[in-house]
Amino acid sequence: MISNFYKEDGTVVLDPLRYVNNWLLKHPKGEIHLGCDSKVKRGYVKYSVAICMREIGRGVHEIFGTRNTPKPKDRYSRLWEEVNLAVQVAHKFDTIPSPIFIHVDLNKDPNYFSNSLYEASLGFIKSMGYNALAKPDAWAASSGAHSHCQ
Repeated sequence: MISNFYKEDGTVVLDPLRYVNNWLLKHPKGEIHLGCDSKVKRGYVKYSVAICMREIGRGVHEIFGTRNTPKPKDRYSRLWEEVNLAVQVAHKFDTIPSPIFIHVDLNKDPNYFSNSLYEASLGFIKSMGYNALAKPDAWAASSGAHSHCQ
């Protein structure tokens, strides 16, 4: 699990649930999009989760958290951990009055390795009650979270 979240300027967000709820009070038509991505480093993997608060026509405000873990034995395990981590973080926001969209950095094109997790991941996310988005529509993962795990 990711324990600390930050604003873009590095300020710690002590209570992400309260932070998102306060944002939604100011932006009642806002949407919550959550994405996860990872990057293999020397002997470990850096995972990043971005919580993107989006108001259509006005842009996105984002907080993010990262975590480093030992490198898993294979790519499949690493990608599946991205999905699990996104769902774990989303569970912390189950009480908010807005639907949650989980973005996964997986490709529906069978020519890409990540496609091997595509159907299972989207099914898992939907079975947990969340909206699921994958490439090319998964901007919270492929842009938001991606920028924080590099």
